[in-house]
Amino acid sequence: MKKYIVLLITMTIFWSCESLDTPLVDKESDLSFWDKPEDALNALNSCYPDLYGSEQFIFSESLSDNAYTKSNNGSLVRDVANGSYSTSASLMRDVWNARYAGIKRCNILLDNIGKVPGLSAELKNRYIAEAKAIRAFHYFILINNFGDVPLVTKEISISEASTIARTPKAQVVQFILDELDFAKTLPSSYSDPDKGRFTKGGAMALKARVLLCEGRWQEVAAICDAIINKKEAGNLDLFNGTYSDLFKPANKDNIEVLLNVEFMPVNREHGNQYFLIPPSLGGYAAISPSQELVDNYLLLNGKTITDPSYNEADPYANRDPRLDATIIRHGSQLENPNGGFTTINTFLGTGDDAINASSNCTPTGYYVSKFYDKTARNLINSGSNLILIRYAEVLLMYAEAKSELNAFGQNEWDQTIRKLRTRAGFTNINALDYPGVSGTQMQEIIRRERRSELAMEGLRLMDLRRWKTAETALNGWLHGIKTNEAPSVDNGYIRVDNRVFDKTKHYLWPVPQSERDLNTNLTQNPNW
Repeated sequence: MKKYIVLLITMTIFWSCESLDTPLVDKESDLSFWDKPEDALNALNSCYPDLYGSEQFIFSESLSDNAYTKSNNGSLVRDVANGSYSTSASLMRDVWNARYAGIKRCNILLDNIGKVPGLSAELKNRYIAEAKAIRAFHYFILINNFGDVPLVTKEISISEASTIARTPKAQVVQFILDELDFAKTLPSSYSDPDKGRFTKGGAMALKARVLLCEGRWQEVAAICDAIINKKEAGNLDLFNGTYSDLFKPANKDNIEVLLNVEFMPVNREHGNQYFLIPPSLGGYAAISPSQELVDNYLLLNGKTITDPSYNEADPYANRDPRLDATIIRHGSQLENPNGGFTTINTFLGTGDDAINASSNCTPTGYYVSKFYDKTARNLINSGSNLILIRYAEVLLMYAEAKSELNAFGQNEWDQTIRKLRTRAGFTNINALDYPGVSGTQMQEIIRRERRSELAMEGLRLMDLRRWKTAETALNGWLHGIKTNEAPSVDNGYIRVDNRVFDKTKHYLWPVPQSERDLNTNLTQNPNW
């Protein structure tokens, strides 16, 4: 944590307009900095870029059974995914340092905003609420990965950082919940110059997510009910369009979005598309969806692929439309910038995009279509936003909580699962009608729906951890398409990565050894 400092730099990333393109604050400039209202706004704006990095967002799915990364990038994501990592793994260090850097920026604002002359009480309270919500987001990421973590709520000295101990997770959870309760005072929405800021709905939904991970079902249900039925967070709903259109740049900041990271063509772009699309379109396919994810998607009749109506020889026919909206598979067609379409062939030996045809090709037979932006410069640099929380997740949290409380019936089904499937494109009554089951059967339906709806959005590892199913889902071979190169092995589906998940240690990451070298008061997680 000694490296946990704020640098005086010009931000290379900014939010949705010029008013948010502001320099970071340096502690040494305190005496001269906090002397006008604009300084408080600039300090607040400097808190937002750390919310989620674009690569961190997209690579996190490779830590789950939804995807595989062939690119053992700077954070060694692949090694963590297959269990071959230690306390010195750079991913742990990078996440720890990034989150505490973000927390420090929030603390700087909260410690100094009272010095600013001429700042109205209304703006002061709003800025404080935004900073508290951002700080809560950072701490939620930390406790999900590390459990107990140091709870730092103000600027601290290097000597303090060298001796601070870990705070019990339960205490940090309560701190997060209190922060988000304060943030309920935020506006439900903003005008264009301020889009991308934390809203009341974003704070409420994040609180529900925190409580979801704690298994506090009654509280989750109450918050989601307040959003869905009581409209306490404003007029939120599912995007009134196709599932695939939800993620397109033309529809950014739509009615479904509760929290996102804002981007803009040319001025602030990300290059995620390079990691997702086929080489024929200029991509590298660093992240490839798994066969396990593909198998999760239902048939149009509401049945799973274990049903006799599934045809393994024509595996993508009559499937949940979200499969094609999320995954590029053999025969997919992608629209070009000129309005034409490119057919992507991924089966073995079918061309430049085929599985393992080159080092740029997918090792699973799948690419990612969910965030595809045909307007991206060179088909790589995109101004599309990264959605961190959306209304669909609120519906799914509500469904899960009510099911766990044994209070999920026809009305809840119609409000949640049926609504999501209707938007996805299902029309068969067997997929849309309430199945009349409960207990583990309904739990399985809701969990499957959650995976299909939120695939590639960075939530799968969180779900496997809280359900305590990672020890099963993340142990053994991750697969790609059926190539029949070894027909007697796994029914001909290609083996991609042999995952190892030790339930005695891997539910929590180790505290980075580099931090423990600096601070001997930081204890280590069990069995690390």
